[in-house]
Amino acid sequence: MKRFILALLLLVLTAVPVLGMEASESAQPATVSATLEIEKVTRQDITERTSEVKDKLEGYLEQKEIGQLSWHNFLQHSIRQAVDKGVSTNTIVLVLLFPLVAGMIAAARHLLGLTGFGIFVPAMLSVAFVAIGIKAGVVMLVIIFVGAALGRSLTKKLKMQYLPRMALMMWLVSIVVLGVLLGAVNINLGSLSAVSIFPIMILMLLTENFIEVQTGKSRHEAIQVMIQTMVMAIVGALILRTSFVQKWALLNPEIFLLSVAFLNIYVGKYTGLRVMEMWKYRKLIK
Repeated sequence: MKRFILALLLLVLTAVPVLGMEASESAQPATVSATLEIEKVTRQDITERTSEVKDKLEGYLEQKEIGQLSWHNFLQHSIRQAVDKGVSTNTIVLVLLFPLVAGMIAAARHLLGLTGFGIFVPAMLSVAFVAIGIKAGVVMLVIIFVGAALGRSLTKKLKMQYLPRMALMMWLVSIVVLGVLLGAVNINLGSLSAVSIFPIMILMLLTENFIEVQTGKSRHEAIQVMIQTMVMAIVGALILRTSFVQKWALLNPEIFLLSVAFLNIYVGKYTGLRVMEMWKYRKLIK
């Protein structure tokens, strides 16, 4: 019996290094794959100064001749001068497109009747989705909100002041996000592993808005507000990522900004029924 146990131990000790080498060899392709995925996401991120989108946008500027300085192309001259001195075209495009996203959110609320966390939160969430990727951004947002809901349930039992309780919830959400970032590498989700601190902070700071809505409304209403906010943010992210819109805003900034201003004025002057109100009261309208 002792000889059998010694032989079994010897076999195990001999097999462990071999298994370890095989595990290392099998893990190496997965690690390389995850690294390549992270690099791919970073190159396609318009919020990064060194992304491939930057080179594409600079190519758009080189394709168009703007002529002499005039009242209708003074912004184009200023943009080219800024780019020549080192200002990133990605930053310029995002600044130009941000008012359009805000205007689309305002139109969605006043013309369609969608609700959400104001206008600033969906607009910033759109930028975060552009940086992370829409699919990964939605996954991360849902995980954060689930963590916030669980944190609210746990901290609700503690008799604490509002700010310390929110700080404790942020601690719980940070633990959840850290677990996601560490675990994403092992399941080859490079888009989550490539997330920078800027979009993560945006998503985490939305936790307070979600909790405030839950406090004043039911959980069902809070989820509806979150979903509609997410829909508006996804539409805004699609606008920010569309090459045609980026090119038009960059090459025709004067016309683009005036168009956005007229859109906001029209939405602000509208006093009729919203689309969702028409659907809700369709029987009375008939």
